[in-house]
Amino acid sequence: MWGGYWWVFAFCAVTAGVYFHSMKEKRSALSCMRLRLEQMEAERSLAVQKGEELRLRIASQNDPAWVEMILMRDLGVVPEGFLKVHFKK
Repeated sequence: MWGGYWWVFAFCAVTAGVYFHSMKEKRSALSCMRLRLEQMEAERSLAVQKGEELRLRIASQNDPAWVEMILMRDLGVVPEGFLKVHFKK
């Protein structure tokens, strides 16, 4: 009785083998894509943060106090009436 249906069992076994093999590959690809997505989200958040920093820097360039601070810090310019001190090494 079961002798005539051996091909059904063989077909089910082959189908199950192919299914489980493809599911393993799918899980592997999915985990790789998740890792890539996390990396891209981290890069995006850094880019957004840098963009905000640059926007604030550009906006502050119109502030006279900021311009004065940059001139004093980077160029060594001092306002009139201030005493400039030089240190020798």
